[in-house]
Amino acid sequence: MPHTASTARLPRAVVVSALAAPARPSPALVRFIATLLLLIAAMLVAPRAFAATRVVFDIDLRDEIAAGRFDPARDMVGVRGGAAPLSWSRSLIAPAAGLGRDGWYSVTATFERMPPGGTVPYKFRIERPGQGEGDAGWETGGNRAIELVTDEVRVTRAFNAPGAPISLSRAGTIERLEPLPERFVGERGVQVWLPPNYERDTQRRYPVLYLHDGQNVFDAAAAGAEWQVDETAQRLTVDGQIQPMIIVAVNNTARRIDEYTATAMSRDGHTQGGRAAAYARYLIEQLKPAIDARYRTLPDAGHTAVGGSSLGGIMSLWLAVHHGEVFGTALVVSPSLWWDDQFPIRDTRKTPLPMSQARPKLWLDMGTGEGAEAIRQLRQLRAVLQARGWASADIGYLEAQGATHDEASWAARVEPMLRFVDKQFNARPGNANTTQQDPFPTGVRPPMPGPGTYTN
Repeated sequence: MPHTASTARLPRAVVVSALAAPARPSPALVRFIATLLLLIAAMLVAPRAFAATRVVFDIDLRDEIAAGRFDPARDMVGVRGGAAPLSWSRSLIAPAAGLGRDGWYSVTATFERMPPGGTVPYKFRIERPGQGEGDAGWETGGNRAIELVTDEVRVTRAFNAPGAPISLSRAGTIERLEPLPERFVGERGVQVWLPPNYERDTQRRYPVLYLHDGQNVFDAAAAGAEWQVDETAQRLTVDGQIQPMIIVAVNNTARRIDEYTATAMSRDGHTQGGRAAAYARYLIEQLKPAIDARYRTLPDAGHTAVGGSSLGGIMSLWLAVHHGEVFGTALVVSPSLWWDDQFPIRDTRKTPLPMSQARPKLWLDMGTGEGAEAIRQLRQLRAVLQARGWASADIGYLEAQGATHDEASWAARVEPMLRFVDKQFNARPGNANTTQQDPFPTGVRPPMPGPGTYTN
């Protein structure tokens, strides 16, 4: 039996004495209390979890000057990125570094807040009078990234040079699939996050969420920023706040604009877009059958969702409206509703919907920092859906205060997105997820989010 303190067997005199005169605390107790008070004092004066980080960008333009691609008398160079004080829409201009450093330009950015994952995507851009926005002036290749790991970080490299490698940040089990043969669209990478206990609970089948722009879904190593979907899904699943699901991250390609848009439009002097139907065939006729064959899925529309942001947002909307028999739920995140004179809104208004088919459930959101026109268009889309018979309960709607058009803002909204998807999955009858059962019936709970595993 465990030992418990009791006065039942003490002599009466001892009991009376103990009640009448409190005993002097032991030296060990005094030391414990003193240590505890010191710890509390240290916590009260401790610095905040994230101190501002200064990042110094030293940009070497000597090769660009020698090749005639940069004129110091006319051009400027700046930094753009995905977290304040950087922005993708405006350059932080770097002045010339000074005497003795011809061809070098330097600027400092101070980051007051830690972005999701601790990384910031960025690129250098040459700014030239009359250049405008578009593809001109940018470095070649993908985004570079900075890890905010110390109070001061220095980035020193030539224009167009690759950035420093970024460490992987993954939670749970993520499998990378071999690219499927090219049929409808070009080959691309696919990563699959498996929920905790997937290997143990071999009788269970799972709903599936497909996400576009897969490079940004699980870690920042590929694109410089991430949504932290794996960390968030792992935490919510382990805590029992959502039921387990499989998450499929589908990478984009160099033809992202074409594949994520249903119509073509003239942009920056050339025509882009119009390959959404081909990309949809890839998802529906190639990828989904492969996922359903390889994993224990619930393949019906009620347990299949799709999601994405920006152009990926309007692609998800298009899939839900045109292929609701496959995708019963869609996450329409910061959608580019401006595309082709607001085609996504016009298309949603006029596309015939099968009378026998349930309306797909739609999550709609936009950050107020994306502009008043973007908010107006999102409200217009919601009004169109309601006029076409969508019930308020079938639409998740969020105007995120201060949020902008970047991965950091979208990562901050992943939890409510996953809760919305989980709610729709669990509203459908005929599967293991309709009851709020313990997702770990064996009593074995996996660890909280950590480095995770990454398998080929």
